[in-house]
Amino acid sequence: MKRTQIYITEQQDVWLRQLAADRRLPKAAVIRQILDAALESGDAEAEARAGILAAAGVCADYPDWPEWQRTVRGRTADERLRGLGA
Repeated sequence: MKRTQIYITEQQDVWLRQLAADRRLPKAAVIRQILDAALESGDAEAEARAGILAAAGVCADYPDWPEWQRTVRGRTADERLRGLGA
């Protein structure tokens, strides 16, 4: 790994901080992901990892599965089975 220093605009820093927070990664890791994507590194594993990391946490605020099912179905599976006499 090689260390480097760059200058970015205030707006770029805002976007970068937000992206890093959304991905739960350090800004440096996000910068490397952006550079890999822009430079098309050809590293399939790195690209797959970047895709997974980009998607990580997207559903963090979503309800868990049983909660979601109740909102869709209205009752639990046990309640539905008891209603059928099972």
